[in-house]
Amino acid sequence: MANLPDKGQLNLPVIDISPFISWNPSEDETASSDLPKDHINGDGSHPEAHLPRPATPADLTPTQRTTVAALRTAVRHPGFFYLTGHGVPRELMQRVLELGRQFYTAGDDSAILKRKRAIARRPCGDKHGDGARGWQDVDAISRNDWHEALDFYAEIAGADTVAAHRAFKASRPDVWPGVDGLLEGRNLYPNHPAAMRALLPDYVARLCSVGEAVMRALGFALELRDPEFFAGATRDSFWCLRVLGYPPLPPAFRKKEEEEVEDDEEDEEIVGCGAHSDYGCLTMLLTDETPGALKVRVAGGEEEEQQKGEKQPEQWVDADPLPGAYVVNIGDMVEQWTGGWATSTVHKVLHTGDDYRISVPFFYEPAKHVIVRRLPEFGGTDADAEVRYWDHLVSKIDGSFFRKRTSW
Repeated sequence: MANLPDKGQLNLPVIDISPFISWNPSEDETASSDLPKDHINGDGSHPEAHLPRPATPADLTPTQRTTVAALRTAVRHPGFFYLTGHGVPRELMQRVLELGRQFYTAGDDSAILKRKRAIARRPCGDKHGDGARGWQDVDAISRNDWHEALDFYAEIAGADTVAAHRAFKASRPDVWPGVDGLLEGRNLYPNHPAAMRALLPDYVARLCSVGEAVMRALGFALELRDPEFFAGATRDSFWCLRVLGYPPLPPAFRKKEEEEVEDDEEDEEIVGCGAHSDYGCLTMLLTDETPGALKVRVAGGEEEEQQKGEKQPEQWVDADPLPGAYVVNIGDMVEQWTGGWATSTVHKVLHTGDDYRISVPFFYEPAKHVIVRRLPEFGGTDADAEVRYWDHLVSKIDGSFFRKRTSW
């Protein structure tokens, strides 16, 4: 890889996942005017994904080997890549963005605020609150994060499932003090746009299939003894979908693009979303066409120098949207599984434009009770530190995501 530019777009690798995923070709057109015609089957059901499952590296097709090789390089450096061949119709992707924009901007200010407050995130036990789902205002997230959020999670559904989940929590009071009921609620959908309630669950179902395909390919890319390990650990994913709205920054806090911000100054910088790595497993990001907003912190230097492990200066570069593709990055759980071999790259959002930016990240995560620790292929032993994904998730949500305004 050549030296990365001081400014401008990061040349992310482009990875075609289609050799690991294909969709049922018998999809019929639907008469619905609200959904893309290729979004659902004629009987109203969701089209099924076929996920090829090669058992060993010898079973990989030539095109699958190409995908695997590209993925291995990408998760090592820079930890971000464009994903194509995912099979999600571009019309559906655009519709999801349109619904997000309608939620945040359609109508007069009083109507917008009323519908947001109707599904505002509330503390556990307060009405429909579970401390995680629903809408958060700009000032409810963090001092230096200038965005709104509407959050959806996999639901802990069914009386038996909820009872088992609560019994497990009760057996470990030292792990979850003070967060009884966290994430046990139902997803909150706005009355306007009403189409969100029908569209988003099907969109999530598609992305879960895509996520499984990527994690299966990653198992081969990282040469695991059991190539199905990642796919198995995430198959019952406790996913999260966030519909994010980025208002223009207040004029007093807009930074000129040519202005350099030192690392020790970032905490004082008001940005769209502060510097962070994703705490989960795999992020598939859908955004509008706004350029220059997503910033990725990467090391420069020639590929030969990187392979020698020589520390290179880090810099912020743009990862602009590519039409029809998802911007994908791995999270902290993959970094922990690989003992740091794969990169959970730090990134942030600095939206300096005048328009209202819409971003819809989907987080394809491990199942709730998966234990994450360094794998033997990366030098892991039974003595290594480990974390149960649910514990990790609860610590992040209870400690970071839910602040300030909790009721209206």
